[in-house]
Amino acid sequence: MHWATLGPHPSSWILSCADTQGKTSLHWGCNTPPRLQSILSKTWHSPHLRAFLGPDDSFMIWHPELIRWANLPVGLEDAIQSWLTPSGWRVGAPRLITWGRAGAFFAMSEYGNAVYGFGDKGGETWDRYKGVVEQWKAEKSFQWNGLTFITLDAANFDHFVAVRRDGIWAGSVEDENEDALNDFALNFWGRVKTKPKDDPNSNPGAGQSNAQNVTENKNVKEAKTDAKTQVLYETWAQETARIFASASLFLAGPQPTTLAYSNTSSLPPVLNRTPRSPPSLLTAFPYIPDALTTCTLTACTLLKADLDGMHACQHDVEKLLRGSGLYSYEWLRQERLRWHPDRFGRLCEERWREVGKRMAGEMFKILSALIDEVRKTEPQNT
Repeated sequence: MHWATLGPHPSSWILSCADTQGKTSLHWGCNTPPRLQSILSKTWHSPHLRAFLGPDDSFMIWHPELIRWANLPVGLEDAIQSWLTPSGWRVGAPRLITWGRAGAFFAMSEYGNAVYGFGDKGGETWDRYKGVVEQWKAEKSFQWNGLTFITLDAANFDHFVAVRRDGIWAGSVEDENEDALNDFALNFWGRVKTKPKDDPNSNPGAGQSNAQNVTENKNVKEAKTDAKTQVLYETWAQETARIFASASLFLAGPQPTTLAYSNTSSLPPVLNRTPRSPPSLLTAFPYIPDALTTCTLTACTLLKADLDGMHACQHDVEKLLRGSGLYSYEWLRQERLRWHPDRFGRLCEERWREVGKRMAGEMFKILSALIDEVRKTEPQNT
């Protein structure tokens, strides 16, 4: 599949994919806007084609030799016109474009230029969408090119989903669609499991030496240990995501419909459902599981003895994070973002804020040290 988009009607959709011969094939539904159907029937079937559908037969489509749109919100059309020049895109081609009812929209170019509108037609305002955009914009370390995916519902007012590269995501849906939103997030961040390849030179009937047996037994033991670490990591990461989500929801204020928000950069997001527990700011640090704080080096033992510290050293944190199965230079960089003291501090209750910022600062420094270590072994990511 090269590209797919859904419109506001069951038979309003476009699909660009490779056929069985490897050639680009273009398909669309019978309720796709008639004008767009005419364009699709004549256009070059490019794997670089991008198309979006919206309410009231609105659409936008482009590839290297074509650009067309119709019935876009005024603010979105003005933005696209400002991006275009006689020689091409001034700020790069559109990377993300989406719009919904009442003139709400979001657009971002390849160079990270972002424009958005929150709707004002007929007195309808996308308040929940507006709240998330303004909250993210206020973050000092956040830039819009860190946005991976966003879509505004073309049929339902103030429904949307937005996903960031650092694992934070937000979405507003009706209660009966909570599971669908959660499943989407689970699949978006799902890990790819690869099947080990068979060794064509191996002989299943051949005898193995004692050395090989010892190696295999050691590998089995290490695999069991890693499995335990993975369980501990996932439990810790899910709880950390839950309290971060709760604090973010508290800052966003009361929401009349379900608002999902997750702050984990490694696990599938945890859907915060109402009214299970009211959102609240942080009042304690998400400590690393005691079973993993096993480093006995003298310097580390003295560090962990600090009652006001995070009770873990760099070696303990590394052991925990390797349990994610995602340990790498880029993954650590993304993980470090949410532990920045200023960012963490905004999620803390005022009476605990200074302590929380200091503990988050310890975590931030440890992650920086781990990043420096990994950089030496992954020079391609520097």
